[in-house]
Amino acid sequence: MTTESNRLGPLRLAPGVRGYNAVTYLFMAFAGVSLTTFVSVIMPYVLNVNIDLPVEEQGTMAGDLIFYGEIVLLAMSGVFGAWADRFGRRSIMILGLVLVGMGYVTLGYVSNVSELIAVRVFITFGIAAVSVMVSTIGVDYPAEQSRGKMQAFAGMAIGIGAAIIGLVLTRLPAIYVGIGYESLEASRLTMFTMAGACVFAAVIAWFGLVGGKPPYVSGSPGVRELLGKGFSASRINPLLWLSYLCAFVGRADLVVVGTFYSLWLTQAGLAAGMSADEAARYAGSMFAVVMIAALLWAPVLGWLNDRLDRTLVMTISLLLALVGYSVMGLIGDPVGSWLIPASIILGIGQISVTLASQTLLGQESPRELRGAVVGTFSVFGAAGILFVTSVGGRIYDAISPAAPFVMIGVLNGLLALFSFWLWKQRKTTAAAVTETG
Repeated sequence: MTTESNRLGPLRLAPGVRGYNAVTYLFMAFAGVSLTTFVSVIMPYVLNVNIDLPVEEQGTMAGDLIFYGEIVLLAMSGVFGAWADRFGRRSIMILGLVLVGMGYVTLGYVSNVSELIAVRVFITFGIAAVSVMVSTIGVDYPAEQSRGKMQAFAGMAIGIGAAIIGLVLTRLPAIYVGIGYESLEASRLTMFTMAGACVFAAVIAWFGLVGGKPPYVSGSPGVRELLGKGFSASRINPLLWLSYLCAFVGRADLVVVGTFYSLWLTQAGLAAGMSADEAARYAGSMFAVVMIAALLWAPVLGWLNDRLDRTLVMTISLLLALVGYSVMGLIGDPVGSWLIPASIILGIGQISVTLASQTLLGQESPRELRGAVVGTFSVFGAAGILFVTSVGGRIYDAISPAAPFVMIGVLNGLLALFSFWLWKQRKTTAAAVTETG
């Protein structure tokens, strides 16, 4: 039975989860996206200031950096998910935040491509832990009837965190330059600031998240056993398979926004005569438009998720992403009058797939295997990013900066067809059971 202590406003929480635990989770969603996505958004500044990489090579390098990092995500997401079932969500979350903070300190001192790749890979170990834990806790904490609303609140927290990247964090180099530091010094001070934020978030996680091993996980299964069960669960439940495929596309969506969108706008700003600091601020401001649109749309999608069939909502979300990425890929000029409305549609499509897939995952994942299932979900997300970044950076340089957006739009459209087919199959099966029963 759910008591008042198991509520947070309109949210009903799972047994053993208190209101302050849910508030901490929402803060982790906010902080997690700010601390882990910023490394991609600030990368154009690092490429220009720390590395001084020629502009014509930056698209390929941006894609390669994410590719190398995603190899780590692919290898470690399932492991962190399994470890979370063995050691508890809080411990893995804190480990991830500490690793990200250490990575930021080192990032400020890179001076060549080899060092940059090494540091980017190191940071990804922490990103993997934080990302998997935010998803896992989001599945753990709500009661079933509030799952959509919880994801909506989390989506709003993610939207605020992402908007903070654009409105505040990307301005840090310009702020430090404005008070008298050189651009390279400003880069290092920015990274120290981010490392301090990681430490602060780790302290909040220690005091606010539920500690210890989840009570519904029996025994101490090995990592291989948990991962095997995470994959095998999808064989008997096609909706889990749909969730995994949506992770493949949805995580790639966020990388395209966080990396290629920011890089495209930064390069457009430099071409228009802006300094590196001004171009980073311009790209950050437009990135904030994308994320604010996502923030405002999240409650609408949460309302739909708790009132409609979640497979149908998944189909609608994928269609919205198809439109958003296709429109962005077709505008041509990233400083033209169409950029703001295109960015708004892009934000709506991106957040829709993220929230709908996580809600569907939470509905369908077996409680005793949640860490492993969410880890497998993250493995598929990492695989999607590997695919997109291995191709996206090269078509960015070889064809057009708009090319990665068109590619992601097509992938969302194909997956929307599969989701719609599953929804129709479920409707047909339900109707047949009703007629015979």
